Amino acid sequence: MSSIEAVTIPKWGMTMTEGTVLEWHAKEGDKVERGQELLEVESTKVNNVVEATVSGILRRIVIHEGEIAPVGALIGVIADEAATEEEIDALVASYAHRLNADGGEAGGVIAPKAVAVSGGSVNVLELGPESNEAVLFIHGFGGDLSTWLFNQGTLAEHFRTIAVDLPGHGASTPIAHGDAFEKITEAVEEAVGAVTSGKLHLVGHSFGGAIAAALAVGNPSRVASMTLIAPIGLGKEINRSFVTEFVAAERRRPLQAALEKLFADPSKITSEMVEGTLQFKRLEGVQEALSAIADTIADENGQVQTIGATLAGLTCPVMLLWGERDGIIPVPQADGLPSTVQLRVIPDVGHMPQMEAASVVNDALLENIRRAR
Repeated sequence: MSSIEAVTIPKWGMTMTEGTVLEWHAKEGDKVERGQELLEVESTKVNNVVEATVSGILRRIVIHEGEIAPVGALIGVIADEAATEEEIDALVASYAHRLNADGGEAGGVIAPKAVAVSGGSVNVLELGPESNEAVLFIHGFGGDLSTWLFNQGTLAEHFRTIAVDLPGHGASTPIAHGDAFEKITEAVEEAVGAVTSGKLHLVGHSFGGAIAAALAVGNPSRVASMTLIAPIGLGKEINRSFVTEFVAAERRRPLQAALEKLFADPSKITSEMVEGTLQFKRLEGVQEALSAIADTIADENGQVQTIGATLAGLTCPVMLLWGERDGIIPVPQADGLPSTVQLRVIPDVGHMPQMEAASVVNDALLENIRRAR
């Protein structure tokens, strides 16, 4: 019996409706292996690769470089030698009919919601099955919940997931006064408490890693597992220029230069990402909030926060993921970490491994969460 597998435009994030094929890394007739990078696709948020889900032969390229296709559209076919051209033609025709029938997009857009908290609201996106146990995604400085556009959907296939915009970021209310770190932690705690009262698997990136650690201090019995990606708080060394340049940037070029420091491959950044970030920074109250938050991250002596003691005191599974080429916070020495903390270094990626090596990060997240179950 022949084996035929469709390659389609993925849905990266809940607002993605189409993608542009930038480059095929294989040509028709090539043998491909499961996990091999097949092509690069551009969305309005970021560029990323599509990997082969099976091993076989790339028998057909349907969407060529430079062409745009809706989410769910067939862009290629992987099959074994036994598959006939007629069978492949039938698959192509079935996808064309399917897209015509549903208007060109697989699945509707799921919108975040504003959750009221003291002093404003926190923007929250929930995905996945109903459960009293949830995976909580907390992004880093200058980001928003779209930081997890390659991760939340994958984990939502298995678990209830919650992603938040930190106060002063995305669609959440900027912090107005007081200790910025404390206010953000309190707002996230209040928002999450409004949507679930059960166990939490905390996933934090960079500044969000320190927020996750602070949540664990206040709610130790609720934390089922913790996975932190390049968190602040495990040393003094930091590329403070990223923080200061991001806050100061008022035009496209300096902002793009700052954002490029986050990635080992700067081409991952799209013009839409830069423009969207610039528009966000121009919102009322955001610039002041970012400046206040920046002061809680680094000063002239380096990093301000410390989370090592918190991680050492946790009884749940704790994993650290770090890009080998992180240009913001260097990979810590394993012998300087608590013995209960597992460190994994991901090669060839920078400060954003959840975007640059999404499948590796997703597998690690699932592994650490399942260790707690």
